[in-house]
Amino acid sequence: MPLADFLRTLVFSCALAAASSAGAVGETPTAPAAATILSTDDLDAIVDLAEAYGDARIVELDNGDPALVGEINGTAYQLFFLNCDQAQGCDALNFYAIWDVPTVSVGALNLWNRNAPFNKAYLTEDNLPVIEMNLPASGGFVREQLDEIFGQWTIALADFERNVIAETP
Repeated sequence: MPLADFLRTLVFSCALAAASSAGAVGETPTAPAAATILSTDDLDAIVDLAEAYGDARIVELDNGDPALVGEINGTAYQLFFLNCDQAQGCDALNFYAIWDVPTVSVGALNLWNRNAPFNKAYLTEDNLPVIEMNLPASGGFVREQLDEIFGQWTIALADFERNVIAETP
């Protein structure tokens, strides 16, 4: 086969392969499916995500708003739904964990705050250590985004245990 015929065949084969991988000739490519947005009203979906990290259940607070109570790797936490309108349409989430350890090193707490940009840590009036992570939620979350947030919270809990609680005098 002469070189010119070989190159023509090669180019045609590559073009045919590219066309077949893109779909049939004349077929309109389809757009990827739109991501589903979860709102704070999608409590079952939020619990399902939380249960991938540990125990989780929804409770009703005294004011009627929902809260998620959970445990990740042995550490208890709460997820509060904030700025709700009659227990619906909450526009913020507050991940919260508290430890019953009254003598935490303030230096370890301050160092953790400097290195944990998405969380805040502080001592309560009773000197108990707390960490929180607050998120706006008025536009909702893509499921994968909320899963990533639970992953970050899991890391924050473990990091706080290791670098603050374990440093307790």
